[in-house]
Amino acid sequence: MQPRHMKQASKQRIYSLDMARGFIVILSVFLSAIPSGGYEYFRHAEWYNITVIDLILPSFITIFGTSMAIAYQKGVNWGKFLKRTVRLIVYGILFTIIVTWSIDFTSIRLTGVLQMFAILGIITVLITQYIKSPKKLIIIALFLLFIYGAVTLISSQQCEDGLPQPSCNLSGIIDINIFGENHVYAQGTRGFDPEGLVTSFAALANVLLGYAIGRFMIIHKESKPWKHILFLGLFLIVLSIIAHYILPYNKRIWTPSFALLAAGTTSLMIATFYLVFDNNRNKDAKKTVLAPIVWFFEAFGRNSFLVYFGKFIIASVLTHIMITVNGKQSSIYSVILSWVESFSTYPQLTYAFLMLLFWIIITLILHKKKLYVKV
Repeated sequence: MQPRHMKQASKQRIYSLDMARGFIVILSVFLSAIPSGGYEYFRHAEWYNITVIDLILPSFITIFGTSMAIAYQKGVNWGKFLKRTVRLIVYGILFTIIVTWSIDFTSIRLTGVLQMFAILGIITVLITQYIKSPKKLIIIALFLLFIYGAVTLISSQQCEDGLPQPSCNLSGIIDINIFGENHVYAQGTRGFDPEGLVTSFAALANVLLGYAIGRFMIIHKESKPWKHILFLGLFLIVLSIIAHYILPYNKRIWTPSFALLAAGTTSLMIATFYLVFDNNRNKDAKKTVLAPIVWFFEAFGRNSFLVYFGKFIIASVLTHIMITVNGKQSSIYSVILSWVESFSTYPQLTYAFLMLLFWIIITLILHKKKLYVKV
């Protein structure tokens, strides 16, 4: 992702949002950097089931909704919004070119995370122009998940066990017919797209639930919004457990149970951070013993887009650029990993820690200079 600009920001922000983003992106950097082989509980679930890394993207999307509620509480600047939407789509295509190390437009993926953000942003803004009540937004989100779940189950009756399978699901029909088989997610052997239009329908519920969290922060600013957010989180997690027994957790096709669990977990995280760092704002958390914690997570949170997408770009560069070592051509990634293996008992975890350390240095330097990459 290419940043539009880096600018100084002095406006006071809500600690809990930056810190939640920071915590999520730190997990993302470490878990995604672990080399292949072992540690399967740190990988994405193949189909049904759920792991920690599965919750990374939906947590970002939920917080995306919260940030929108805060940013647009006084109205939407449509010019800036539309330009940002176009940039998200363009950056998404460029990001795909870099991480796949290919400029073959006959097979380039047209869907992706940034494109999903663009689509979800447009729909959310249109909905919230007319509906701002957090309770109504929650009801709409749950209704969307109910419709999505019902249609998914009905359309899967001919699939194995009567449930969606990698080669038998709505995404494999709708996304492939709209974008073409060569332009969707390849790692799923073209049978589904985790960031396609089908999953975006379910992900919209996460954005709306996140928006509701933001509205709680605004409406109950002078009281204790964290209580409302905490209750919402517990409510969503209970619903997710119930939904799981009907349509199991599945990140690949964003099942309702998965969406609810991700939104509920994110709500609890935001509520906790808000209680500790934003509650009683007269006691500035940056001037207490909590200051180092706030500063560290805030550094990652305020540059979350840079780190989240930058880690994929760095990984692609290290994997595809070859260098000569002892007369042999090797990727930079292989050279670094071999060096780590020469001294570490746990080379995979050590490598992941080194990647995290790299981003810690980058984000802390940028945060100290008050420089933040914006889309």
